[in-house]
Amino acid sequence: GKPISSFLAHSIVGIIIGNQKERKSWKELIFISFFFMVLALSPDIDYLINYLLGESMPMRYTHSVAFAFCMALLGLFFKTFIFKKTLVNLPWYLFFMASFSHLLLDFLVGVHGNPYLYPFSSSLITSPLGVLPSSGRIDIHNYYFWRNMLLELAIFLPLLVFFIPKVRSYFLKYKLLVLALILIFIIGVWIGIGLDR
Repeated sequence: GKPISSFLAHSIVGIIIGNQKERKSWKELIFISFFFMVLALSPDIDYLINYLLGESMPMRYTHSVAFAFCMALLGLFFKTFIFKKTLVNLPWYLFFMASFSHLLLDFLVGVHGNPYLYPFSSSLITSPLGVLPSSGRIDIHNYYFWRNMLLELAIFLPLLVFFIPKVRSYFLKYKLLVLALILIFIIGVWIGIGLDR
């Protein structure tokens, strides 16, 4: 598989970023979660482009600061003109955080360079330290796919619980569960750092 973070990690981080305020209803939480999930996944649109064209782009141009910036602006356009009522109270910087989170997560895999500075430079930049597992080929018989998905869940599910107010308020009632989530997070990061790159 390609050495990048999976759709799961990008989705969870997008959901966390979009839900920094307490939501009035679960319906609002679900809509905002979906909107920010799409924004956080947007640099992977190159997969769709490759599929539709039937060929691979020579470089992942959508994994650049310029593309993430444009996607954040598109998100702000939707906030201002399309989903005014639902997105009105969200600060502008969350839209940038969501689209740029994708670049950060892929960088933290530490094995695959991306042209983050395109169009100013086509150089591929790679992190010297890997923390996250790569996505693994999507195949139910692929051991690495399942291992890496579980590692991403171990790292990002506790963050989802602790950083979304509506979810956090529910889980904080259960002290033992909170301790278990902290332990799972620490073990996930420790294993992630120790993976062969």
